[in-house]
Amino acid sequence: MKPFRHDYITSQVLRFHQTALRYSASALNVVAILEGRAQVKRFSRLSEMSAGDVFFVNAGEVWAMTSREGCTALCVEIETALLPQVSYPYADRVQLVDSLVDPDQTREVSLVYRDCIFLKDILETYALFNQKEKASQRPLMEEKLGLTLVMEYNVQNEVNRQFRAVSEDKFVRYYRIMDYIVTHLEEKLSLQQAADAEKMQKSYFAQLWKQNDNMTFLECVSRCRLREAERRLLFTAESNAGICKACGFSDSKYFYRNFQQEFEMTPSQWKSRWTQGRCLDEERLPLQEGLRCVAVQQRQLDYVKTDTRLYQQYLWLREGPETKAAALELKLDLYHPDNVLMLGQQRVLTWYGFDLLMNIVRQRQLSVTLQLRMDCLLEPQDQQEFEELIAQVYARLGTRVTKNWKFELACRSERELDQAEKLCGWLQKKLPTCKAVCVLT
Repeated sequence: MKPFRHDYITSQVLRFHQTALRYSASALNVVAILEGRAQVKRFSRLSEMSAGDVFFVNAGEVWAMTSREGCTALCVEIETALLPQVSYPYADRVQLVDSLVDPDQTREVSLVYRDCIFLKDILETYALFNQKEKASQRPLMEEKLGLTLVMEYNVQNEVNRQFRAVSEDKFVRYYRIMDYIVTHLEEKLSLQQAADAEKMQKSYFAQLWKQNDNMTFLECVSRCRLREAERRLLFTAESNAGICKACGFSDSKYFYRNFQQEFEMTPSQWKSRWTQGRCLDEERLPLQEGLRCVAVQQRQLDYVKTDTRLYQQYLWLREGPETKAAALELKLDLYHPDNVLMLGQQRVLTWYGFDLLMNIVRQRQLSVTLQLRMDCLLEPQDQQEFEELIAQVYARLGTRVTKNWKFELACRSERELDQAEKLCGWLQKKLPTCKAVCVLT
């Protein structure tokens, strides 16, 4: 693969009681609390965070952190220009959704485990992007993080959590529409107007919007206007009347009503809260001290397994010559021991590297054989976990990738063969373009 032109990621450790207000139109942030507790402001949300918590800040959001007793946090800034290079066009417009480690543990263990894998990569950025001797490893980490953000934490994946596939083309069109909204905020925006800009019929546009967003079109427009209004309010000297006009609110009363409904304060009160009387004391820690703070969190993730067989296959495919699709037979043993982790008595499919592999499959249009040993799917919960993982992958990748899949189910007994035939039926129903065969060994 071609190397990136420059580093898209910066990583620093801050110690603070109060940080400065931050805003970036071209970068998103991933922040991991390392020590202490903090109140985090993101747009209108105020959240309490403590050591071990991780949160996202989308490009275009104003954010800050406040801590009474003092806090230390790893702040990783990722330029959105990286995302289209590792994924699809317009991926730089993606919005991220928080879904990292539910404290109530209501989510599946495998999904929580995937969050831990992502956190391990985030912590690793501090050494990679601050030590010159590790510069050669940076492009790989950029690719890993960029693709993980698009594939795992894109808000569209949360909207489609029922595993309903939305094609890549529809994602691109959706983000192109979002781009149109953001660049025409000062105008009167309607669903018909946006449909005309995208050269779509209004009915089809409405259907596309419903597939890609859990907000109505007008609710989304209002949110974009309020986000821009907050930025202007906190970072410029513009009057409220000027902000109201620039952001496309029809009149000042409508602006004040919408602002107060979102922020539970008037514009003047919100500006006073975040710009007056804040004694900023943030300090960027020296490298060695920052490494020490990061290492404490890294030790808690020692059990996380990233050196899987799938990841090794990804590295081989990424770093090797670009073999023609017709000349390459890519076989993936999903239940290879190196792809499985035992947490106590529970087996967890890590599949670390699978999405990275599938991205190369997408780019090169490769054919893939996914090998399964049915003795790993004898328990109902094992098969359910497998079906959910496959459904999630399909929802994220669509038919452009899965049309080149072939499932090979290895059986050692008639019982396993009977179960495999039922699973084949499910696979062919869920993924109508793929092939599935049973093999008695």
